[in-house]
Amino acid sequence: MIRMPVPLRWCDRPAPIAHPPAARRHRSRRWVGSGAPRSRAADGGDAMSAQQDVRGEFEFGLFDWVDAVPGLSPAEVYDARLRVLAEADRGGFTTYHLAEHHGTPLGLSPSPAVFLAAAARVTERIRLAPTTFIVPLYDPLRLVQEICMLDQLSHGRLDIGVGKGSSPIEAAMYGLGPADTAARFESSFPAIVEALETGRFRRPADGGGTAEEVPLHVPVYQRPHPPLWYPTSNATSIPRLGDEGYNVLFGFGFASPPLEAVREQSRIFFEHFHRSAAAGGVRYSLPGTPPRFGMLRHVLVAETDEEAVALARPAFGAHYESFTHLWRAHGSDRFTGPADFDALVAGHKLFVGSPETVAAQVARAREVGEINYFAGAFAWGSLDVETVLRSVRLFRDQVVPSVRSAVAR
Repeated sequence: MIRMPVPLRWCDRPAPIAHPPAARRHRSRRWVGSGAPRSRAADGGDAMSAQQDVRGEFEFGLFDWVDAVPGLSPAEVYDARLRVLAEADRGGFTTYHLAEHHGTPLGLSPSPAVFLAAAARVTERIRLAPTTFIVPLYDPLRLVQEICMLDQLSHGRLDIGVGKGSSPIEAAMYGLGPADTAARFESSFPAIVEALETGRFRRPADGGGTAEEVPLHVPVYQRPHPPLWYPTSNATSIPRLGDEGYNVLFGFGFASPPLEAVREQSRIFFEHFHRSAAAGGVRYSLPGTPPRFGMLRHVLVAETDEEAVALARPAFGAHYESFTHLWRAHGSDRFTGPADFDALVAGHKLFVGSPETVAAQVARAREVGEINYFAGAFAWGSLDVETVLRSVRLFRDQVVPSVRSAVAR
């Protein structure tokens, strides 16, 4: 059984890798007025320099469902994931994203805040992002207080992903239908942000309970609030997300649209973002760099393409079973039949291969998709922790420098 020291002492942490750290975004205030960064094109620079100025430095993150691993208990899965996080904390990655799911082997972390509290104590650099807190499933005051605690525990390393939830089956477990989740999000989320900014929670008028203001004796660590993310596969949401200045993960891993569609939405997003910034909008953006517009892919890096494919094929089969569990159990036709692993690899929906192969795929995704953020899911299905750790190291030590070099050319 894999066991983590509890608590993990600072001296027990792996030493950081001597890679140049990713740019840290300032957290002190929102974009206001014409706060959009000035491109060098406006001063006579070339178009490529202008695009890099407008979209900022290319960054890398990790995405995790904490899905069930055949043969391991939940406790063993948690221990293994914390080992992976401690390794990722050494460098190369800016953010760890954790999904929230209920009643399914896809998500053994139905309470992202609990797992990220543990993660905060075994890391000291990487940012921690519940992606997402399914806002309609929470009492807003309770969620505000959990966010503040996490931000304090991590010493200001929290990002907040929010959403209405992608699964109506999971919402129904809480007695909610699609109309309920939409209404609760629209009611609760503004109250949550207001509380983070002011230090006082005011319950929405339609939220039941007392209307009395509640002071937050544990305030948020970052001012005015941690960075906000909104993952979506719904293209109709992109203009609003650009207007409001969220960071975005677009697509759904192996079920994502082609890169040409990602590029179209990236252009729409940044057009709306800069137009809104110039007009004094972007309610939820923070200064320092433009927001992230990124994509998610399953990743497995090994020494050779052949080894990576041999490891990934059975592991993805196990992950796909977990991914589709609820849909199949409820007779949905959203995912029918087995996954075509070879087609997903050939179609660049799974990034599986040697460091050279995966670096080329990530670089192509950045160029064609016009993204400024890439999140890799490294731990999934039946992959054992040593395989995942090696994949993370190869990605950090070989893929990231290769992609950064390609971006700089």
